[in-house]
Amino acid sequence: MGKIAIYCRVSTEQQSTDRQKQELTKYAAEKLERPVADEDIYTDVISGYKKGELRPEYSKLKTEVEAGNIDTILFSEFTRVSRTANELLSEIQFFQEHEVSTYFQKQDLWVKCAKDFKSPIDSMSSNVLLHLLAVMAEYEVELFNERSLSGKINKIKNGNGGGLERAFGYMHNEKKQIVINPKEAETVVRIFDMYANGYSTIQICQILDSEDKEESRPPYYNQIKQFKANREKKGLAPKEYKRFDPDHLTWRTSSLSRILHNELYKGIKVITMYKPDPKNTTPIHKRTDRGEPVLKYKEVDENLRIISDELFERVKQRLLKAHYNKNNAMHRPNLLKDKILCGECGSNFSVGKQTNTATNYKTDPRTYRCYGVVKRKDHPRICSEGMETRQCRLDGLVLQLSLYMFAQIDIEQSNQKQVLRLQAEIDDLIRVKSAEEKQLNELTTSYQTAMERYAFAKGSNDKFKELMSKATADYEHQATKFTNDIIKYGKDIASKRVTIDKLNKLSASYSSIKNRTHEIRNNKELVKHMIDEYVASITSYKIHHLWNLIIIKYTNDEEFWGTIKNARYKNNETFYDSSVCQYGIEFKSWMINNGEKCFCYDKESHTVTYNGKSSIYKNLPAGTYKYEELQQLLEQQEWIGSYPLYFYEGATDATQTDESELNIMKQEITPKEEIDWSKHNDEVLERLRRQKEQEEMLQAFTEK
Repeated sequence: MGKIAIYCRVSTEQQSTDRQKQELTKYAAEKLERPVADEDIYTDVISGYKKGELRPEYSKLKTEVEAGNIDTILFSEFTRVSRTANELLSEIQFFQEHEVSTYFQKQDLWVKCAKDFKSPIDSMSSNVLLHLLAVMAEYEVELFNERSLSGKINKIKNGNGGGLERAFGYMHNEKKQIVINPKEAETVVRIFDMYANGYSTIQICQILDSEDKEESRPPYYNQIKQFKANREKKGLAPKEYKRFDPDHLTWRTSSLSRILHNELYKGIKVITMYKPDPKNTTPIHKRTDRGEPVLKYKEVDENLRIISDELFERVKQRLLKAHYNKNNAMHRPNLLKDKILCGECGSNFSVGKQTNTATNYKTDPRTYRCYGVVKRKDHPRICSEGMETRQCRLDGLVLQLSLYMFAQIDIEQSNQKQVLRLQAEIDDLIRVKSAEEKQLNELTTSYQTAMERYAFAKGSNDKFKELMSKATADYEHQATKFTNDIIKYGKDIASKRVTIDKLNKLSASYSSIKNRTHEIRNNKELVKHMIDEYVASITSYKIHHLWNLIIIKYTNDEEFWGTIKNARYKNNETFYDSSVCQYGIEFKSWMINNGEKCFCYDKESHTVTYNGKSSIYKNLPAGTYKYEELQQLLEQQEWIGSYPLYFYEGATDATQTDESELNIMKQEITPKEEIDWSKHNDEVLERLRRQKEQEEMLQAFTEK
């Protein structure tokens, strides 16, 4: 015959298992006539929402059951085993399989093992009753949680803190309502002032830690102090803290950040309550999805204001500037990141530093990199052919190819269409803004009329004060919404008018295709606008172990192809002459106009197929070509172009090339042989001659 055991559980150390132990030991001695030894009483201090294997004493109890040392276990109620019906039934089945009987005092229910039942009918009846009671117990837990939540909501609506009183600078009054803590409020004002005036969060923490003042203690100082006092009052042993020393607490930048972001200091109370989920065993602070919100409460209470709107806004603007975003496009301006895709794996591109830092551009080697080649613990590598290239290189190629395309479309007409569209949007916004202003004026007039009536009315002062307070709160809430909307519409209108002004100036200043391309290149904002407006996508393929194929698709269904090298360029792949190369060293590249869709790339075989139907490349034989074969044909028929680097990031004028940048560009060239500048000049002049002929043909066509 095995022993009898008792299992007790409480959720926190501030609760006691004495009542459970006393009642169950009394039941064992009087009803069962089997006293329970102290070593057979198992006690856990852990939430019932945690899984059973996480409870050390419960695990020991199950080990004794598996060894056959226990035949009876007493529990105070179902929830001591589990708060969910499925897990409760699973645990009871475990005990039955090991021929252990269990007793639940609150339900006054014995669950015996199969051998103790006189007939199968008794066993079936017991299981049905057990399932019914388990479901009822789970429902009771859910009902308790909902009632608890309902009580919290009522307290919030009646002016209680709802957890906000734990914010630094606030406390409870004798009515359990949230009020300002005068001493801590002074520290809050100092924190906002220091940050707004240029102090970093680390410096502020160091300053506050250096002061031996009660009001300069970190937010968690008083909380831990009160917690220790409560444990000591209940006779509990001091809690051990592994992550910090409770006697030497210091300010943390994370705590400071929460203070600087908290709108409660402007008197805005925001509380969101979520529907309880007893079946979710993940701690609340680790959940990414809190589930269904049952209350979203927002109220403006000027009695809780510590910080002025002006100071809070200054801090907010500085926080926005200091905010780090893993998308480097936020604080590292770039031209193409949102447009680039890897044709090999379909991944987007990230912006970062060059893997090989032997060569630097500007202050560091900024690159575009296929995100598929990134290998981290949370992101396995999925691409082995993805491109990584310096930004100035790809920016230069795409801009050069795009300028050819921009020179062939009617920019004035396109801009005019965009101006008309923007003007229509402005008209709509003006109408909406006027309607909002009208509603705000009507709301203000109505509020002022109501205040005048209350001022001259007779009756209980308290009653009228309450009515006036409510009317004021409602007015401020609605007026704030209207005001914010009006400001937003005003900013949108102003932004669109600035865009229209730029487009009008752009159209008026162009007199020739050459001037157009030159003016676009010399204006960074205009370059960004044109890329955003006309470039639909940029796809990269590894066509050769040294070369990447770049396919640019435009919003007007045009398409251009170019190439970028993965390694240093050889001398015969570049040329430079200060008299003609006004933007610096130029790098040779394919410049294929595929608007007729006569070229097709197969990434599996790394080949380009040409159908021979192009009106541009009439002398190019139809066929399927490897990179080297098509490169040779394009060179023979003089369809190889070139592009200069384009430094979009960190330069006021991205086309200005000083000596330092020229030296940087020369690092791209493998110094094996001298460049034949005479031959190069002839090539450049011939290219310029052909370009001039194309301009004259296009101008004649336009005049017709």
